[in-house]
Amino acid sequence: MNSYLAGFLAVCLTTALSVAGMLYVRRKVSFEVLVSYHEVAGYLLSVVGTLYAVLLGFVVVDTMQHAQDLRVLVDQEASGLANIYLLANGLPEPKREKLKGLCVRYADEIVSEEWKAMEKGGYSVKAFSSVWAIWKEITSIKPAEEDEKALHQELISQVCEMTQNRRTRITSAAHGVSPLLWVVLIVGGSFTVIFTYFFAVQHLKAQVIMTILVALTLALNIFLVFVFSSPFSGDFAVKPDAFRLDRMIFRYYDKGEPPPPEVMHNQF
Repeated sequence: MNSYLAGFLAVCLTTALSVAGMLYVRRKVSFEVLVSYHEVAGYLLSVVGTLYAVLLGFVVVDTMQHAQDLRVLVDQEASGLANIYLLANGLPEPKREKLKGLCVRYADEIVSEEWKAMEKGGYSVKAFSSVWAIWKEITSIKPAEEDEKALHQELISQVCEMTQNRRTRITSAAHGVSPLLWVVLIVGGSFTVIFTYFFAVQHLKAQVIMTILVALTLALNIFLVFVFSSPFSGDFAVKPDAFRLDRMIFRYYDKGEPPPPEVMHNQF
């Protein structure tokens, strides 16, 4: 299901349940009794609401920042792969073409296989094999001249950074928000809404509107946590656009010409 539609339905359902709960309490408890709760309920709601707001705000910011960090990490991994491909031009044959071929193969496997596997917290076995093949190819180089040694050191540096980013990416895909944290967020949000039932506004429509606003705000923030807790799946997922750009670079570099703007646009 589309993330926008799923979020809309979840937020609407949560808000409707919150209003239904408030209306049930207003029907079962008299207005005068609810008014007598105002003073105590107000103090307790300020404590509970403040604690929950701090927790919810921290989790929302943390999940959004984590997703942004992963986008940067994917860009750095793809940049390392492109650098290896470009540096390979300084190698003698047949090392040059073999290493460049491995870079092309790895980018293809990332885009066509691994990203789909990462939606379920997995990875591509073929892409893993390609990474090992790149490592073996680079570490098997025996430079003789000083310029070859410098090139070899840079290749090692780039492949180290690339594989480190890859490991972090795969680990992040397998772990999301802790189930315990989800329980705390949902229970805390429910308690915060329930506390508003201990107040009574003379005009029922006004209280309904206020309950809707409180429930809507909490539900939208929890939805943000849900969206960004799985950064490699859904409509807001991190995309392999950097690796698509790598494939375009590989395709046009040997031609000695930059890719046309319309090709660049079609890639994304």
